[in-house]
Amino acid sequence: MSKANTITLDEAVKIARRLPVDTQAALANELMNHVQDMLPPDRPDDRQNLIKNRLSKPLKAISRDELMSMLRRYNPAQ
Repeated sequence: MSKANTITLDEAVKIARRLPVDTQAALANELMNHVQDMLPPDRPDDRQNLIKNRLSKPLKAISRDELMSMLRRYNPAQ
């Protein structure tokens, strides 16, 4: 959507308020489903900080031998 065609949530609500009540309710339910899908998951602050900390560290390359060793440790049948 181009910038000229961008509509704000407030504008969309004004337009939606012209719809019949049952249509508004269906639209509101659909909107809430989308909003809930976009919300970050609820996590305790200490867990969220742990995740942020881990993601902020650069990835460490490992050798093929180290990789094979880890795979054998976690999947001994292979």
